[in-house]
This record gives sequence, C-alpha cells and structure tokens, in this order.
Amino acid sequence: MFPALMAIVALLGIYLDPRLIFAIMFVFTLSYATRFSGEHFKVLITATVLSALACFMQKEIIYASIFLIFFYDFKKNPLLDIAVYTSAGILYFSLFGLLNNVYTAPEYIIFVSLAGALSATLVETVKTTADKRMTMLIGVATTFAIFKIYIPSASLSSLAFAFAISFILSLLALKAKIADESGLISATIVGTITILFTDIRFFTVLLLFYLVGSITTKYKYSLKIDLGIAEPSGGARGFSNVFGNSLAPLFFAMNFGVTNDPLFAIAFIASVATALGDTMASEIGKTAKNVYLITNFKKVRPGTSGGISIIGEISALVGCIIVFLLSFVLGIVGSQYAIPIILTSFIGIHIDSLLGATLEEKSYLNNSAVNFLATLFSGMLCYFFLIL
Repeated sequence: MFPALMAIVALLGIYLDPRLIFAIMFVFTLSYATRFSGEHFKVLITATVLSALACFMQKEIIYASIFLIFFYDFKKNPLLDIAVYTSAGILYFSLFGLLNNVYTAPEYIIFVSLAGALSATLVETVKTTADKRMTMLIGVATTFAIFKIYIPSASLSSLAFAFAISFILSLLALKAKIADESGLISATIVGTITILFTDIRFFTVLLLFYLVGSITTKYKYSLKIDLGIAEPSGGARGFSNVFGNSLAPLFFAMNFGVTNDPLFAIAFIASVATALGDTMASEIGKTAKNVYLITNFKKVRPGTSGGISIIGEISALVGCIIVFLLSFVLGIVGSQYAIPIILTSFIGIHIDSLLGATLEEKSYLNNSAVNFLATLFSGMLCYFFLIL
C-alpha cells in the first residue's frame, strides 16, 4: 500500500500545484503519525520535506524520485535494478513532458534517468542499518537536482558508450575481486559521468588510479594481514573508497565539461595524482619498519593514520609522476604543467596525512572523508596556483 501511495502522489504532481501536493503529503504524514511508525513513516516525512522543496525547485525532479520508491520492492540484482529504475525514470519524465507540453531531449531524459537509477541501485547494494528507502529518496532527488545544473551535451550513442565502458570495466573489477557490488555501481557512476562531461582520456586517467591503486593494495598483502593493517575483503574497493577518491576529480571533470576551462582539467589531474600517490604511499609505506607521525615525527606503528616513511614518500612522488606522465601522453596537459601538478598533488598527500593524524585519529572524519578533502584541496590549490 505504501509504495502505491508514493506513486499516486508523484503522478498527481504532474497535474497539481506543488503547494497542493505538499498539503496532501502533510495530511498523510499527520495521519500516519497517529497510527504508524517505523521506516514508512520516516520515508513519508522525507517525501513531505521534498514536496515542500518542490514549491521552489523544478517539481518533476522531486516527484520522479518519489515515484521510484514504488519500484523498490522489485529489486533482484544490480543489473536488473538499474534497468527497472532507469525505465521508471524515463516513464515519469516522459509523462511529465507530454502532459505539461514541455519538450525534453530523449538523450537527456535517458541520461538523468540512468544517473538516478545508478544512485538508487547503489543504495540497495550498501550494507547499512539506515532506512534504505529514505536514503534512496534523498540520493535520487539529489542526483536529479545535480544534473539539472550540470547538463551534458551528449548524444544517445555517447551515453550508451560511456555507460557500457564504465559498467563492463567495473564488472571485470568485481569479478577480479578488486571491487565489491557497491564499488561496481559507484565506479560505473563516476566513469559514466566522467566520460560524458569530458572524454575517454580523462576516464583512462581515473582507470590508472583504480588499477595501480589495487595493485599496490595487494603489495605484500600477507605481511599486512599478519600486522593487522591490511585492507578488508582482500582489498576490494567499496563505494566509500571509490567516492572518497573520485568525487573531487569528478567535480573538476564536470566543471571542465561545462566551462571548457583548461585549468579544471589540470585540477582534475592534480586531484587524481593525489589519490594515487596517497594510496601508494599508504599501501607500500605500511610495510616500512620505520614510520613516523607527520605532526611530531615520533616513531609509530606501521599503518597508523598520519604515519609517513621514506619508502612511502618515494612511492607518493612516483604516484604523482605516473599520473602526470599518462595525462601528458594522452594530451590532456602540456609539459609546462609538470611542476604545478606534481607539487600540488604531493602537498595534497601530506594534507591527507595531517588530517589522518588529527581529525581522523580523533574520529571526527573517516578515511574516505580525509581522501575527499585531500584530493579536493590539491585540485583547488593547483587551480588557484595557476591563476596567480
């Protein structure tokens, strides 16, 4: 009954004023409050808040996310989930355009629907105690909102190519146990968007990070297990790791695609260089005998957050250089940007170590948040360094 209620409200949103939909949702919420509690009630509250936002935003992106809740119980496996949610999104956006006399390019409808579907499927693959329907509702609505701001000028064939390449390579990573199911979906999201907003060269740079990062994670893995500092699940990357290292590069890639400002492309390279350099420093540095805390240079146990070592520093620098060299060979950046990229990415790695030794150590941030902040910092530092 509850999913059907959400679908009906979403369909009514095609015709009715958003303020009236909000009033209807508010009445439903009050009614449920007197009789029910639990996850459905939480979802209803979330949908009510989103309906209020629809009064100020483009309402179809809000109601489309609510509409997808109806299909939550149809889940089978990630591939089928993507197909079901994408079809639901296409159906809703097409109906909305048809009944409101608003033309939207089919390519754009498919792209936005696919992006929302990937977001919804990702939520289903993540192991969490949180209410997945509520999380999915917020995640899909946020995804739709983002792509109302960043609209890629891509053809349907480009969309199909970007998704196919990203999904197939992510699927191979899953089969090779480099990624888990949540890593499969999140890497597909990152890859598809990167290719659509830029081109295959930028995706190749990201792919280098995933491949080399996974190889270094396996470096002396048995020794790391004995020391109790090995990455869990055999080093398979989950959504947290993928997003922690890829969201900042994705931000710069999307801005490059929208503005065509070459400085965003350079910032993208710097942020990826930080991600790879940090991964190599961490995974190879864990095997060092002498590790020192970056804040006071006292000797600490290998694997300690914020720990640095000679071999780790060398590995970090090598990682930065590798990313720059590939981007240079691919023609993304010129040789004159070698020093700015390598320097700012190397600084970003040490920002990661500082955050690890302070905020992560005190549990204010987790490792993925530290990775995100460090990669974002290096990209922004490189961008402003070149402006000045």
